Amino acid sequence: MSIQFKGYLKDTKQLKKSKVDGLNQLEVKWIDYFLAFIIILFPLLRSIKLLVSKYNAQLSDVILADIAGFIIIIILMVIHEYLHAMTFSKNEEINIWIHGFGMITHCTQRKNIKSYIFTFLFPNLVIALPLSIFVSINFILEPLILKTIGLISSIILLGTISDISYIICIVRNGKNISYLQFSGENLYFRKK
Repeated sequence: MSIQFKGYLKDTKQLKKSKVDGLNQLEVKWIDYFLAFIIILFPLLRSIKLLVSKYNAQLSDVILADIAGFIIIIILMVIHEYLHAMTFSKNEEINIWIHGFGMITHCTQRKNIKSYIFTFLFPNLVIALPLSIFVSINFILEPLILKTIGLISSIILLGTISDISYIICIVRNGKNISYLQFSGENLYFRKK
């Protein structure tokens, strides 16, 4: 498997393209994003509640907790993208890019519906789901630890919206799809 970290994505033209003759572009619609947002809404609200609750701590402690949270977020983002990358074939070129405030994994491998759903779902099952469960349960921990967990889970959950939206779009269009393939910044599919 050739996983390469490519650095900052300045232009989507840097993304590898594949032949898309006869393929249709998969369009993620507003309803897909809306449903994804509804799915994460409860744990997101719980995360934000932890993040903004009042804490009786010195400002320096709060700043250190936030710095620790951002370091953990960066580590989890890298792990998240490597988990995406691990779902592709060992024979494919897989690139990981920094894009905006997040990261993306890009590979032009053709995959069936179940494989692509697994690609989008896998890192979210490993990282976002446990965080969602954790923030949904009332634990008695040090308030600054809970604030840090609230920061981490808020950002990680917001980052899952894209993956969940793709899953919803693929499921919504599933009966028409033979296989899916990325080319450039777009996901394409072959009709059955």
